[in-house]
Amino acid sequence: MTTEETLNQIESSTDDIVNLCSKLVQIPTPNPPGDTEPCIKFIEEYFKEQKIPTKIYRRKEGKANIVAKVEGESSTKILWLGHIDVVPEGNPEFWKHDPYSGEVEGKLVFGRGSSDMKGSCASAMMAATILHELGKSPNTVEFWFTCDEEIGGRDGAQWLAQDGLIKGDVCIIGDSSGSTPQKPYVDIGCKGLLWTKLKMGGKTAHGSTPYLGDNAIEKLLAVIQRVKQIGDHELEIPEDLKSVLRSSVDFLLVNPELNDCQQKVARRLFDFPTVSLNVLQGGVKINVVPDSADAAIDIRFTPGIDIDELKKHVVDLIKSSDREGITHEFQVGTGYYESPKSIFVEQFSNIVREVTKSVPDLKILTGGTDAISMKNFQGVPCLGFGSGLTGQAHTPDEHVSIENLVMATKVYTLFPLLYKP
Repeated sequence: MTTEETLNQIESSTDDIVNLCSKLVQIPTPNPPGDTEPCIKFIEEYFKEQKIPTKIYRRKEGKANIVAKVEGESSTKILWLGHIDVVPEGNPEFWKHDPYSGEVEGKLVFGRGSSDMKGSCASAMMAATILHELGKSPNTVEFWFTCDEEIGGRDGAQWLAQDGLIKGDVCIIGDSSGSTPQKPYVDIGCKGLLWTKLKMGGKTAHGSTPYLGDNAIEKLLAVIQRVKQIGDHELEIPEDLKSVLRSSVDFLLVNPELNDCQQKVARRLFDFPTVSLNVLQGGVKINVVPDSADAAIDIRFTPGIDIDELKKHVVDLIKSSDREGITHEFQVGTGYYESPKSIFVEQFSNIVREVTKSVPDLKILTGGTDAISMKNFQGVPCLGFGSGLTGQAHTPDEHVSIENLVMATKVYTLFPLLYKP
């Protein structure tokens, strides 16, 4: 079958793709609690009907993962990785469509997880079906549907990768948003993180005689102000990323709701770290001087920089506050990026261009996906592409477009047929 014939077959399967997306949405998988068993059972039964072999992996009751394998002619193995857990729906009063109706209205499919990311899962299921029907493709493909991505993948991709249960040569991450047939994007990496926890000690006293105490909260606030200065520390960006970062910023600036201040911040989002004070705890009673206080600060940075240098700069800022009783603790997530000039990036981008008739831009994500686990534990190159729409993840009346479902199906189908490592 020619490429054109394959694309036409996918077009003719549009109703089936939409139906799959709707049915996946109708099976609630909010995390917490993250019970994916019913949804995995549905996926298993679907592939059983298609005569595609599957295997279920679970480390914990209720936390199920499944892989469907389409055999190829070569030893090259392509992985497709997506998650089926979703965030809770929140207050139903903010929803016009029932969160788990999977309602199709016009050219959209509504419901929690439709954009993040059961739409891409539906596209992957259809791609597996078509590849299986075509017979032996040049490359073997494993389609993985996992749990727990919304809480870090601990019983999903993180566990599977860490224990060597999921292995391959390259990986397509379906957890991606922002592409349309008119303006496609390929994710080639994501930011790293330097979560910084601060703990300040002090001395308690009666609130009416604060001079007899040592206020831990006030001292901690002074340290926090110093640490926030990391946001003005210009990063030494890898040369091969600079053009990608420009397109990443352009992607963010497309949002028409950004005010002037937000646009200014977005323009420097990759040249400087972002820093956000997200947890502050201390004190026991209004008339008691606090003797301890804690803070958690979320620092994100562009991949490829010197992380040790960044950590040292944060430590120096903490010390410069000159406040006694402070201790700190770091949690580092390295982030990653694929070389824009790699064979994988080049060929995948060509497939996206073949499907959309538009040259895709490359971008770096500000957040993280299961690609982090694949890179950290298996060293597998990862690129992101999916059906998700910009700004729809985790929102009321979440939805995905039918044209995006078809677009993602085409890319997931063509890449295994045309990829030549």
